[in-house]
Amino acid sequence: MSRPRVSILTPSFNQAEWLTDNLRSVATQTYPNVEHVIMDGGSTDGSVELLESAGDGVVWRSESDGGQAEAINKAFEASTGDIIGWINADDAYVDAGVLADVVSFFERNAKVDVAYGHCLQTTADGLVIQVLWAPPFDVRLLSTVDFISQPTAFIRRRVLEAPMLDETFHFALDYDLWLGLAHRGTTFARMPRIVAIDRHQPARKSLTMLDVHEADSQRLAKTYGAALPGQNDRARSRFYLRQRLFGAMWIPRIPTELAFDAPPNPLAGLWRRQLFSRKTAWPEGYR
Repeated sequence: MSRPRVSILTPSFNQAEWLTDNLRSVATQTYPNVEHVIMDGGSTDGSVELLESAGDGVVWRSESDGGQAEAINKAFEASTGDIIGWINADDAYVDAGVLADVVSFFERNAKVDVAYGHCLQTTADGLVIQVLWAPPFDVRLLSTVDFISQPTAFIRRRVLEAPMLDETFHFALDYDLWLGLAHRGTTFARMPRIVAIDRHQPARKSLTMLDVHEADSQRLAKTYGAALPGQNDRARSRFYLRQRLFGAMWIPRIPTELAFDAPPNPLAGLWRRQLFSRKTAWPEGYR
């Protein structure tokens, strides 16, 4: 019996600085039945040249679009996989065995439609800031805090419809997807694995689109009853404390062979950052 195809969707716009890491982390996967679908928004920074040399395993187009959600929707429509992953151009999979483990997890858990794992948050150059531990799935907790790191999530195609994302969201588009799937009774499960990196770089939308975040949060509260910023702060604080503590337990399990470029000692100072540092000014506070 043939094993399922995995489609990795990547939106990209002027992300050449990190796109090489992204491409490599997918291309080096040991699981063979993979397609990487990249929708570039008309980049002018050398991204197109990188895509031209990416090889036959990458399906891509470069054309103007209406933003990240539209790019993802185009990639989804162009994809053919049974399992869908979504990894932004500035992120990467942690090691070469990720997709093999993801497919095995789905094969062992036939009723699971969305699988997600733990994540490494890194600086722009790949220094690990902290382990973003993910809890077992809890729909009530999901309504309080978005604990699913988007690059770690994989979804069976059977529970998705085109368009995959609501293009009117420009910040909380992944959170809207999780809440919508959960609202429809989709089965989620956590994988016991560090899956991907979330790169904390200066142009990321969590630093540049805080006003959009507020507007998107209002919509999610109205549609799904999700907590607004400032609500359920005690529950959020408890979760983030647990995330720090349980994340520390995963530090010894970070792979030694990474699929992304990193400093010579990418874990230097990680125990201190994981357990004691506060998120202050970027990036000095993480050194």
